[in-house]
Amino acid sequence: MNRLSRWDERLTTQLHVEPGAVRHAVAVVGAHCGDGPLWLLFWLVLIGYGYWRDLAGLTRGGAAWIAAAIVGAAITYSIKFWLKRQRPREIDGFYSHKYDAHAFPSGHATRMGTVAVFGFVLFGVWGWFFLALSLWVIWSRAALGVHYLGDVTAGYIIGIFAALLVSWAMVLL
Repeated sequence: MNRLSRWDERLTTQLHVEPGAVRHAVAVVGAHCGDGPLWLLFWLVLIGYGYWRDLAGLTRGGAAWIAAAIVGAAITYSIKFWLKRQRPREIDGFYSHKYDAHAFPSGHATRMGTVAVFGFVLFGVWGWFFLALSLWVIWSRAALGVHYLGDVTAGYIIGIFAALLVSWAMVLL
């Protein structure tokens, strides 16, 4: 386990961007593109638009996306509070010190895993945009040192799993 942790730290260090660099500004914006309130607003607008335009599939898909995010968050936070892995560094403004003090797995990356899947499920070819956005967010979280690369990788996999699970359940219902 120590060997894996050292390897994770080395890889994360290679991604690090220095403050003041253009890549740092790009990473700050990217890291916040995965924030929960932003996505909750997006999902509610999506559901409202689907309801207003009488697009039952979009309304149902938006609700399923929220369900997948909740399933992913439940898995992620269960693991976080069990393992309690410390973050690479403390940075204000990128997570709540109260309820999200632990790094593994990344909640933002979990959310972005659902974004990658539901982007394709609901928007077809526009899914590539959502995939690119999700990868930008998880790179940003590691590049800023808010998470180790292993944190975002595990979170992303959990998010994809949760999205596929909920999508599969939708087909059965």
